[in-house]
Amino acid sequence: MKKILIIIPIISIIICFFSLININFSSAEYKIEVTIPGGPTAGDPVSLPDYIKSLYTFGLLLIGIAALGVLVYGGFMYMLSDTVVSKEDAKKYIWAAISGLILGLCAYLILNTINPDLTSLTPPNLPKP
Repeated sequence: MKKILIIIPIISIIICFFSLININFSSAEYKIEVTIPGGPTAGDPVSLPDYIKSLYTFGLLLIGIAALGVLVYGGFMYMLSDTVVSKEDAKKYIWAAISGLILGLCAYLILNTINPDLTSLTPPNLPKP
């Protein structure tokens, strides 16, 4: 259970790190080699901010899937147990999943409140030299 409690906040911290990066390479396009689900396919030219945006949304998807899995596991533990000790363990799993979701959503909300451009990850309009 401790591993799951540690994994969800680590994923949230990684998402916050990627959303705080300000990249000025918006005009360069690269052919990516790794396909991210929901993002551009391998071999397509894509700019770096667009690729990081797809990483950001994929990370939020991973947080949701991990929290759903832990919530379902805790629900089955709670449903199938008859003793007080295992029901308490099941409650810990359920609260860990809910707190992980809240932590991920709070990270998004804080970044969106500070500056909405941090969560949209659109490249800034830079003046041409």
